[in-house]
Amino acid sequence: MPTPLPQGKLPAEVGAVACALDAAVHAWDIAVATGQPSPLDAELARPLLVVARQIVEPLRAYGAYAPAIDPTPEADEVAALLSYLGRNPR
Repeated sequence: MPTPLPQGKLPAEVGAVACALDAAVHAWDIAVATGQPSPLDAELARPLLVVARQIVEPLRAYGAYAPAIDPTPEADEVAALLSYLGRNPR
């Protein structure tokens, strides 16, 4: 059954990963702000980035995400995710 979200209906699987994306990125925000290690790793970032690329662009217009930052050539999957979401992975 589709899941109604601000950007429109999504398959339940995508909606579930979208919720995980929100939680994971805010956990990263808190960790960075408090000097903790990043809770993100490549295994977690990989599926989050797939879903982020499906849902984030329409939400940028509402201020939900900052403009994407171009990742560095050596960016790993975590840095690619954070950059796509407008966060500086450094």
